[in-house]
Parts: sequence; C-alpha cells; structure tokens
Amino acid sequence: MKRHLVWLLVLIALLSHGLGGLAEGCAACWAGYGPGDERYNKPLADLRILYEKEGKAALPAIEDALVLDRDHLVKQRAATYISEIKDPNSIPVLEGMIAELYKKVTFGNFGVGTPDFQTRLKVAHVLVSMGPGDTADRIWSRYDRLDGLKKSEVPYLLNALNDPKWCERLMEILKQGKDHYAMISALEILAMGNNAQVLPFLKSKMAEWEGKGPEPSDPANPDAPVVYYSALRVKAENTIFQIEDKQRGS
Repeated sequence: MKRHLVWLLVLIALLSHGLGGLAEGCAACWAGYGPGDERYNKPLADLRILYEKEGKAALPAIEDALVLDRDHLVKQRAATYISEIKDPNSIPVLEGMIAELYKKVTFGNFGVGTPDFQTRLKVAHVLVSMGPGDTADRIWSRYDRLDGLKKSEVPYLLNALNDPKWCERLMEILKQGKDHYAMISALEILAMGNNAQVLPFLKSKMAEWEGKGPEPSDPANPDAPVVYYSALRVKAENTIFQIEDKQRGS
C-alpha cells in the first residue's frame, strides 16, 4: 500500500512538472521580450528593434504600424518614432489618423477614454511637433456634423493641436448647450488653462444653469441627448476655482 502511495505521489509530481512546462511554453509563444509592456507584447518589441536597427529607413514600416496595427500600444509607439524621425512626408499620414474623427465612413471607436481617442491624442501632439498646420480648423469646421461621442473628443484635440482659437471655440461649445459630454470636455480643458477672461463667461453660464434639471438638448425632440445641468454646474465651479487659484499663484 505504501509502495502504491509513493508511486502515486511521484506520478502527480511528474504530471505537475509536465503541465507547468506546457503552460510556460504556451505563454512563451505569445510573450515578447524586453522591458515593461514588451514582455507581453511581441509586436511592440519588434517595432523597437526595427527602429533601433534601421532608424529612418524603417519609416514606411512604422507608418504602416501606426495606420494598420490593431494594438494601440504599437500605434502610439509608432507615433513617437515618427516624431523622433521628423520626416515632413509623414504629416499626411498623421493628419489622416486625426481625420478619422470627421470622415463620413469610419470604423474606429470614439469618445474620451477609448484607446482610439488616446491614439488620436498622441498623434495630435506629434503633429504639432512637426510644425503648424490647419488640422484644428478642419476639425472645427466639421464640429456640428459630428455625433456626441466624436464631439466629446474635440476640446482635447484642439488643445493638443495648440489651436490658437481654442478658448473661443470651447466657449462656443458651452454657448450651444447641445452636447453634454463635449461641454464637460470643454470645461476640463478650460480648467487646464490660466485665462482669467473666461471667468465672467463661466459664472454667467453657472447662473443660467441654476435650477435646471436634466433635459433634452433639443426641447422639440424628446429623444435628443440629455444635458445634465447639475453636473455641468459642479464642473464649471471646479473650473472657476482652478483658474482663480492659478491667478492667485501667478
């Protein structure tokens, strides 16, 4: 009986070792190499090795990764490499990534917080580093045609693109009062600035929103997106506080 028990324990140990090796082998099939995220992301590691090996000659492959790869870590690293190479011929590729926001037919996900948005934001910063352009104007010229999720990205993108008209455009979004999440985004970006000229405007909007509850942005259309004025008031109050605090410190 003891002999059988010993063999059973040995068999369990062998099976455990074998299965552990199998599991490790499968993980290794998908694992990358290198530090950080690269340990679990081979395409990310491959892109780094390619760039380190070929430099500017790797630009076509890097641009393909930015446009075609499904992994947003890879796309964002590709954008970083493009900013380091600084080839003006890459500008149309970067602009095309931003243009996904306002194309008639698009297949990405939209809205603040999505991976696609994070990639567009990264690309916007890279685009600015390549020199001045008219991407912000093109976004704004199409703003009224966008749906609510796309509109919510616009304040962040205008800011990332160093739009010289960003402040007046964000105030216009608040004046329109039609798109709740775009208005929240506008207040977020205004809070990041240090423009005391917007304070009277924000205080007037708070007074206008006082006592209002949730209601459709278009009163004639009950199915229109709802604007939550209580949330806007809280956000506006916080924005005013942050701007005034910066003014006191300057």
